[in-house]
Amino acid sequence: MSIFDNFLSEVSNFSILEIIGVVSSLLYIYFATKENRLCFLFGLISSTIYVYICFSYQLYFDTLINLYYIVMSFVGWAMWSENKNKVEEKVKSIQNKTFLLYATIGGLATLVFGGIALNYSDASLPFVDSFTTVFAIIATVMVVKKQIENWLIWIIVDGVGIGMYFYKELYFTSFLFLIYTIIAIQGYRKWKTQLI
Repeated sequence: MSIFDNFLSEVSNFSILEIIGVVSSLLYIYFATKENRLCFLFGLISSTIYVYICFSYQLYFDTLINLYYIVMSFVGWAMWSENKNKVEEKVKSIQNKTFLLYATIGGLATLVFGGIALNYSDASLPFVDSFTTVFAIIATVMVVKKQIENWLIWIIVDGVGIGMYFYKELYFTSFLFLIYTIIAIQGYRKWKTQLI
């Protein structure tokens, strides 16, 4: 087998792994919308795959956030197994100054972590990778608090993710982030109708 054939074989195997990660992510979304805790199983599978993929592509911050999602898969499974007779949090909007505070903290954290990665690692796209990770963490906290502006952050993060993964030639993942962007737009519209 020639070197070229070996290369094609490796690319093909990696694409299959990426496809499994994308399908698992889509199954996560499907089961999450149905409020079925199986979503966390597929989230675990997807995040584990993306730890490997992101590390291989030197997207170290995305590697870290996927490690975080692995932990949250176990936490979510446990929490969704508990009694559901709890008072549900209502959708709310935050003040402009609070949103500006989140944006400022996120922007500074992006610069600090991106700078560290740029100067002390072989990270690829350190500032873009840092941006998507920092703001995904902020948006995740806002989702838990049911703050409608989380969807605006997700729209931006997912939009940047489309470009980042496309640039890294992870085309299936780029497509996944396009789907995430559409879901974030729909999420914003749906939550707007529930806004108190």
